[in-house]
Amino acid sequence: MAETGSKPIEQTALIVGVAGIMGSGKSTVARVFENLGAGRIDADSVGKEMLKDRRIKDRIIDRFGSRVLGSDGEIDTQKLGRAAFRSPDSARDLNRITHEPLIERIRSRIRNLSGSKDVVVVDAALLPEWKAEEWIDILVVVDSDEDSAVRRAASEARFTRANVRARMKHQLSRREKNREADVIIPNYGSLDELKDRARKVYRTLYDSMRKE
Repeated sequence: MAETGSKPIEQTALIVGVAGIMGSGKSTVARVFENLGAGRIDADSVGKEMLKDRRIKDRIIDRFGSRVLGSDGEIDTQKLGRAAFRSPDSARDLNRITHEPLIERIRSRIRNLSGSKDVVVVDAALLPEWKAEEWIDILVVVDSDEDSAVRRAASEARFTRANVRARMKHQLSRREKNREADVIIPNYGSLDELKDRARKVYRTLYDSMRKE
């Protein structure tokens, strides 16, 4: 990584990570924070852009074959997911290829946004797995029961319920993610209730930052 340890001295923004199991509602919470003024970094979008990097693309094709390519010749994330999450070994191989480049890109975006935003939110399911406490200030985990989360994730049409559960097997469990959290936002009710809780958490974090 380009940097390790605490935030650079010149970085004054509050860096908030938002994580949770697939379908937990983490992206909804991150977008609420964005609507309230935070700069938002979507790790999934950064990851998709990264797959166009020739070096990363070539390493993925070498490991998983051309079956992960779409009709446009680029990496198809759904095909890659099916290939990578078939076994712990293949999931680890994908992580070895993509982990450090992805973190470097996310941290570069944090630096870019920190000059213009008081709060920067990183929307990434795997923040607890990444041990991101080195470069974020607060980890917010959105908590949802697994059955509801699987149903929500599968409703996006990109995944079947089997796909979602296969990916979950290679990630920390709901309980493990919660243990890493500084703040837990429960998502056991309606969408409006989740958004309301997110707004309250954001205002608390923002007010605390302004008092420092």
